[in-house]
Amino acid sequence: MRPFELVRRLLHNWPIKLAAVLTALVLWYQLRETEPVVERSLERPLQIVGLGEDRAAVGLPKTVLVRLSGTARVVEGLNPSAVVAFVDLSGVDEGPFTAPVQVRTPSGVRLVQVIPAKVEARVERLGAGVLPVEVFAPGSVVTFEPANVEMRGPAGQVEQARAAVGVDLNAEGTVHLVAVDAQGRPLGDLELTPNQARVTARAPALTRKTVDLVLLPAPKDVHPAGVEAPEKVTIVGPPAVLAEITAVQAEAEWHVGEYTAPLKLLLPPEVDAVGEVLAHLKVEPAKPLE
Repeated sequence: MRPFELVRRLLHNWPIKLAAVLTALVLWYQLRETEPVVERSLERPLQIVGLGEDRAAVGLPKTVLVRLSGTARVVEGLNPSAVVAFVDLSGVDEGPFTAPVQVRTPSGVRLVQVIPAKVEARVERLGAGVLPVEVFAPGSVVTFEPANVEMRGPAGQVEQARAAVGVDLNAEGTVHLVAVDAQGRPLGDLELTPNQARVTARAPALTRKTVDLVLLPAPKDVHPAGVEAPEKVTIVGPPAVLAEITAVQAEAEWHVGEYTAPLKLLLPPEVDAVGEVLAHLKVEPAKPLE
């Protein structure tokens, strides 16, 4: 088709064609304006900007709640990572501060509210150190690695920290560690490296129990003239095994004379006595039968 012919066809009935285009634009605009507006709430991590590398903010919330509004199509399809909540600490060197929480949102989304709107905290110098690791497992005794981890964070919390503690609740083998102070309170602003411990061995937890001690009779060729032995003995072992023990039998080394000797306790293999159990014995030869 020749260019002249193409132009002639485009200009043919141009008022009608222009009116159709304008009508379509008006309808599109009206539909867009009448699209329902909805609200959505998101929990977003609170980021810190403008703070020196040798400083740390203490007392800030980890997350904030952000309420947004916009058309249903935009808000419902919003990627949460596109919403950024932050506190600008430029110019804050050290000490307490109050700062507004700022939120950056994508185009077409309006910020309705952020909770909290302001934060109060303080800036401290960073410190570092090493913490011993402790892992607890209900009903078990565990061995683990590493024995120590490095910590880094606000100098005040570094001074308070006493251990990196983890609890092995599900016997999964890997335990998350948290720095705690002398009272066991977590110090959440401290970063641990590594922040996990690996359980390498597990054994049943041991408990203590005190039961009666029963001394077995002496052989017939000797006569106990005096016996001083404990009435009770404390034993340690698995709870299920100790529950079945109400008394412990003991054997003495019988021979003529007066002496102090350890008693041999007749215990299951997985049970031990707490400390050495001694008896003071005075033994005479057995009297002949008349």
